[in-house]
Amino acid sequence: MQSQSPRFARELVEVADRSATGKPRAINARLIRIMCALFAASWAFPAQLPAEPVDYLKSIKPLLAEKCYSCHGVLKQEASLRLETLALMLENDVIVPGSSQDSELLNRIVSDDDDLKMPPPDEGAALSQSQIDLVRRWLDEGAEAPEEDPPAAPDEHWAYQTIQSVSVPRSSFANPIDALLDTKQRELRLTTTRPATRPIRLRRLYLDLVGLPPTRKQLDDRRQWELIVDELLASPQHGERWARHWMDVWRYSEGYGLGQQLRYSQHHLWHWRDWIVRSLNDDKGYDRMVQEMLAGDELAPNDLDAVTGTGFLARHYYLFNRTTWLDSTIEHTAKAFLGMTMNCAKCHDHKYDPITQVDYYRFRAIFEPHQIRLDPIEGSNSVDKNGLPRAFDDQLDTPTYLHIKGDPKNPDESQGLTAGVPALLADFASEPKAIELPTEAFAPGTREATVRDRTQAAKAAVASAKQKLDAASDEQQASAAAALEVARAKLDSLLATVAADRARYIDMCGDETLAKLAFEAKRRQTIVLLAEAKEQVVNNASDDKKRSIAKQLKEDYETKLELLGEFDPAKPPVSYASLKVSKKALQSPAHKYDDYPAVYSSTSSGRRLALAQWITSAENPLTARVAVNHVWLRHFGRPLVESVFDFGLRAPEPVHADVLDYLAMELIRSGWSLKHLHRLIVTSQAYQRSSSPAAVQSVEAQAMPEHIDPTNDYYWRANHRRMESQVVRDSLLHLAGHLQPNLGGPSVDPNGDLHRRSLYLKHSRDEQNKFLSMFDDADILQCYRRQESIVPQQALALSNSKLAIDMSAKVASQLTASLDQITDHEFVRQAFYLLLARYPDENEAVACQEFILAMQRLPALAALNQESQTKRVRSRLIQSLLNHNDFVTIR
Repeated sequence: MQSQSPRFARELVEVADRSATGKPRAINARLIRIMCALFAASWAFPAQLPAEPVDYLKSIKPLLAEKCYSCHGVLKQEASLRLETLALMLENDVIVPGSSQDSELLNRIVSDDDDLKMPPPDEGAALSQSQIDLVRRWLDEGAEAPEEDPPAAPDEHWAYQTIQSVSVPRSSFANPIDALLDTKQRELRLTTTRPATRPIRLRRLYLDLVGLPPTRKQLDDRRQWELIVDELLASPQHGERWARHWMDVWRYSEGYGLGQQLRYSQHHLWHWRDWIVRSLNDDKGYDRMVQEMLAGDELAPNDLDAVTGTGFLARHYYLFNRTTWLDSTIEHTAKAFLGMTMNCAKCHDHKYDPITQVDYYRFRAIFEPHQIRLDPIEGSNSVDKNGLPRAFDDQLDTPTYLHIKGDPKNPDESQGLTAGVPALLADFASEPKAIELPTEAFAPGTREATVRDRTQAAKAAVASAKQKLDAASDEQQASAAAALEVARAKLDSLLATVAADRARYIDMCGDETLAKLAFEAKRRQTIVLLAEAKEQVVNNASDDKKRSIAKQLKEDYETKLELLGEFDPAKPPVSYASLKVSKKALQSPAHKYDDYPAVYSSTSSGRRLALAQWITSAENPLTARVAVNHVWLRHFGRPLVESVFDFGLRAPEPVHADVLDYLAMELIRSGWSLKHLHRLIVTSQAYQRSSSPAAVQSVEAQAMPEHIDPTNDYYWRANHRRMESQVVRDSLLHLAGHLQPNLGGPSVDPNGDLHRRSLYLKHSRDEQNKFLSMFDDADILQCYRRQESIVPQQALALSNSKLAIDMSAKVASQLTASLDQITDHEFVRQAFYLLLARYPDENEAVACQEFILAMQRLPALAALNQESQTKRVRSRLIQSLLNHNDFVTIR
């Protein structure tokens, strides 16, 4: 048929010629001629072009990596088989180039036998038909692939190497960061930008170190840079600024649930938030902070500040499923402190990193015994109103089993797993040692401050009840007298219970003394129940049914008192209820708070302390690197290691590994001082450079740095970045002089009219500030790195929100008042300087003047007197500048 195509085409052309009369038809004939020619040409070639050869690197290697490497790669070699390179496949005789049918690799992929099929049906999804066809074609085409070196063993991965001292090259730069960066910049012939203007640098510094923009006076500060840095690091606002960063990483979220039922996190978690602020302001070592967050109750059980750090664990609380609770704890402990994605090994050995499923469940065993409770706070008599959320060990004998395929309903009970860290880095881990706790740690009802608070409250209740009785009318006398009897009985019971607890847990008295005090405590507790029953009878005398029930209760307790009789040392000791002042978090919805005892285990497993010490060991290659990476990210707008919570095998060695390791070693050498780290970074020239490519120092045109390094990987300029949501809101309040400076305390209504710093607004799934939510607020589930977005809602929030409108008016008023007889021209200049740390250029100045004139001509404003008109116009001008990109940008 193909040979007949020219003739067929000629016939079509002849038809077109015969039908073509007139110009339009001539045009149609020409079109037909062209179509016929194209048609004829198509007959001269095969119907389908031959397929391109299969590209191994693009199509085959990624497929094998996804489906095969987890079992036949560097991490694991089942049947001693590795498939990462062509050489390894040939060496193991699993492929025959040019013959797919003789290649064991393909035969296993297409096998119908579940015992032979790869991947095994229970370990991964089978290859699709199109994927199978790709592998077949690649084999039949000769299995072409470039030469490759086999991947390095996991223990050779850069992140798993012990941190070593970095030799800083000789340089004209005094700061080691600059000296290290300069070496690479010179190799690439990169010219850096000049330092940013001093006001821009100061604005950057203030926003980075204290999270608030500088005042006009601070923008004019000409003191030595290092003095200003030290002053800001010593400021209480520094802890508030950096607490919010670390709260992102450590997943801070207030307790929330449904109605009164707490389902996630804990109430009063603000104590942990204040601990973070306090620790940063005190420059507590980062290692100590980690230890207290994971095991403050074991490290220093009598140190309230250390125990408060375990709010990190309290935040992970989940009511409905213990396994889900522990899974969250495991995942985010590993990600936050170690940059390890251990959660990937819950169901099977990690596909990419040297973490086995056994490693995962041994890590779980570390946290298996821990529980959460609210402890009393001095000065408060109710943990519901104010309590300390904290961790403690309970039920130490609970075993840990591997969950087959990650299914908690299918545990492998053939063998319990001991607590331990991943085998890859276990060389410097110590074995957990059980810790005997002081009495106040496991019996909080014996604490002097708590006893004092409860006793004062009980005495106050007696005094109040007596006053009410004295003031009661004849009709109220019986009711008031019954209430006084209850109050006195409760005071007596409290004193008797405290005495028994003290003898039992502190004084360690003899058996007879203990028995006598226990008897008295039991008697007094029964008298309270009797007095309450009597009060019920009095209060419900008009209701026959309730009176009958209350009377029965009264008789029951009277009977109990009679049976109790007098103390007799020959009788078996009676049991009494110890003073219950703490509140253990429910382990499931089926539990009740009354199910739990007042006194807890006197022994802690020591597992979490051993973990914390392993994490913060100077031998641990991950912890300092991960911390430095987080700090660098928030100063430079991008991290040294892109995957901030995953330093595993998929994380390539960073371009500036030397900078990372130098700073990691400095962090350790300085006693894990984060302030030392901040000081090193913000005093570097790299930090102080201009972010504008136009500020490049003299350079040949053909060597412009944006052409050599367009993504600024080598830090030849600063990166401009967006303010976080909290900084935007706080800046509005601060510039207007309305930001409340007081530190700490309970979290406040996130959408109330309070001018607290954003750090103190409630933050949970159910309670979030609407303004903050417009500006990339922290995700409560995980927020290791804030996402930056530019969306219309942000401009609307800065234009139309009550906060922006009110604060604009305040800023304009203050700025006007600060300068005597200020002209509109000067107002514009000073507004730019205050809000943007620079003066307007000529075009901006003209635009602002035109804006002012246009506003003055509006009918609504023209009718106002001069003072009111000026106030309104300037307020609107400030509001416009708040929408300037340079306001929400740290340049």
